[in-house]
Amino acid sequence: MQLLPELKNNRPLAIGLLLIALVAVYLVGFHWFVTRHLELSDQIASLEERAARFKAAVARRPQLEAQLESLEAERLDSALFLPESSFNVGAAGLTRRLRDIIQREADDADLCSIVSTTNRPDSEPERFEQVTVNVRMNCPLPDMVRILYQLENSVPLIFVDNLIVNQRIPADRAGRRGSSGYGQLDIRFDMYGFLTEQARG
Repeated sequence: MQLLPELKNNRPLAIGLLLIALVAVYLVGFHWFVTRHLELSDQIASLEERAARFKAAVARRPQLEAQLESLEAERLDSALFLPESSFNVGAAGLTRRLRDIIQREADDADLCSIVSTTNRPDSEPERFEQVTVNVRMNCPLPDMVRILYQLENSVPLIFVDNLIVNQRIPADRAGRRGSSGYGQLDIRFDMYGFLTEQARG
């Protein structure tokens, strides 16, 4: 029985055993290191990519801030105009806002009421069309002061012009609150706002 290989087969066998030994040494001593190194390389590449994105975002920050400021200014400018799309709708919106303010600010809505409103179209519209409503109403002075203040400090911007105030004390309300002092006032004024160019178009 032959225990050792023939001499002519010793070289290939030795090479095979050497390869097996090298693989075993690699698996035992170096495989974990190579695997860990590859994982770290992937993490480094990912971090470098994220850092590049952050750097690009930081570089764009001034441009983005300028765009944001522009959008905010544009939104604020748009908010100052009447949101309605046409003259008639804008005039109805002005009247509705006046009624809402009366309901909020008047101590007694029965004593502060709108007698009449008349829409007055802009005879010579320029860049922004003016929407004007002629208003006549009866109201006690303290209530009227608050109403006019709220009108001119609201958004969208509403302007008050041609204010005419006359004292009026109806006989049937002589004993009611609001008839003392200045009493009931007959008040006439124009309130107006502006449509945006987009609304006119």
